[in-house]
Parts: sequence; C-alpha cells; structure tokens
Amino acid sequence: MRRIGFEGKLYWGGAGSTASTELSIARDVGYKFDPTRADVSDRGSIIDYSRVAGIKFTLDFETTNNDSDPFVAAVRAAAAAGTLIAFRTRDKTSGWGVDGDFNVSLDESQPLRDRQAIKVNCEPCNDNRSVTWS
Repeated sequence: MRRIGFEGKLYWGGAGSTASTELSIARDVGYKFDPTRADVSDRGSIIDYSRVAGIKFTLDFETTNNDSDPFVAAVRAAAAAGTLIAFRTRDKTSGWGVDGDFNVSLDESQPLRDRQAIKVNCEPCNDNRSVTWS
C-alpha cells in the first residue's frame, strides 16, 4: 500500500526513554542510512573493492517556529547545551521506524515571504540506550 507523508508519525521526549509526545508541528521528516565503506582492494585486481564498515544514520525534519510549543524551547536548549533528545518515528501509526536518543543541531530560517522554520538534524547517541529499528 502506498502511503502519503502525513501518515507518518514523529515523537519526541526526554533522553533515556521511548519518545511518546507526537510532534505535530513537524513537516518534511526524513532519515538517511549512509554506509561508511572500508577499502579492501589489493594488488591482485585492478578493481577497487570496498566493504561496509559502519552505517551513519541521520534524522532530519523541519518544524514551524511556534513559541507556544514546548518542543521549540526543548530543541533550542538541547542544541545549545549539547544534550540529548529522544525521538521515535513511524511510517504509519503502528508502522516501521527508529527509536533512540539523539544529538541535535538546528538551523532557523526567517524568509521574507514564508513562515519561520527550524530545521533539525539528529544523529544517534548510545550514552543512555542504543538506537533500535522496528
């Protein structure tokens, strides 16, 4: 079954436990698996060979700059202090996604003729718990 983007879910919460508060002001949620490769080439072949040596994962999304939403204050504070936030994603209400604690960075934009937005970039951290996929 094909899904529309708004069917996906993004939750946030305090690091150390599964995120349970839906982030309804999020838009354009996406994540990326980026394999880190090791060069395993040798002189026996003219072909360069590589093997996956790790996976870099990032979660990115955008939110509306809404002063009354507690997430806006929390993500600004976490980015400034270098503290973690828990995130959980689902491709539908009971679907597949990631769950874990993340380091966050953000980029705020104030375009002349559009809404103010906060772009959030998240990278997993396993200080409290490891990232899980389900």
